[in-house]
Amino acid sequence: MRDIKHIWIFLLILFIGPLSYAVETPQCASSTPTLVVKTAIDGVLEALTKFPCKEDKSPNCEKQEKRIHEIATRFIDFDQVSKLALGRYRRRFKPKELEEFRDLFQQLLENTYMKKLRDYSGEKILFEHERRLNEYKVQVDTKVITSSNVIPVSYRLFKKDGQWKVYDILVEGVSLLKNYRQQFANILRSKRPEYLIRLLRKKLKTLDQ
Repeated sequence: MRDIKHIWIFLLILFIGPLSYAVETPQCASSTPTLVVKTAIDGVLEALTKFPCKEDKSPNCEKQEKRIHEIATRFIDFDQVSKLALGRYRRRFKPKELEEFRDLFQQLLENTYMKKLRDYSGEKILFEHERRLNEYKVQVDTKVITSSNVIPVSYRLFKKDGQWKVYDILVEGVSLLKNYRQQFANILRSKRPEYLIRLLRKKLKTLDQ
């Protein structure tokens, strides 16, 4: 059986970014994509130590969730991520609908992967290559070493205002962003944007229970 638990943990890293010292230290204009990803992972591991979260609603869990939200908002361009996730169907959204979708999608990503952090058990990460996809996009290839598997995980980043931001992650060649885009496209082929928005609201309520 594949180490699905460990894969989800490193998917979560995409949406967190640095969870500790990077909150106070601006991303340096000279930071490389690999350094950005390394900093993110180091920050996640530091947060697990600083705010061990054993029970829901405990003070540490609340601090961890607050930090995750702060960093995700800072290091991820959710305007861009949400537009990519919608693909060509984003043109059907009114400005207010697109804004609500972005906010709900961000909450869904954060809430979905939040609890997966607690399953972390010391997996190692090997950094391999940094490949330029085009003038503004780069892919950082890594491998996650678990007790029974070596899992290829690649981070895709784009440059905005002189800073590198993660916008997608590939696990064993499968794009997380593409997966969401396919799900949303299947819905939007026959449904209006407000239907998808209602589905996201319902999903978030289920996750909060």
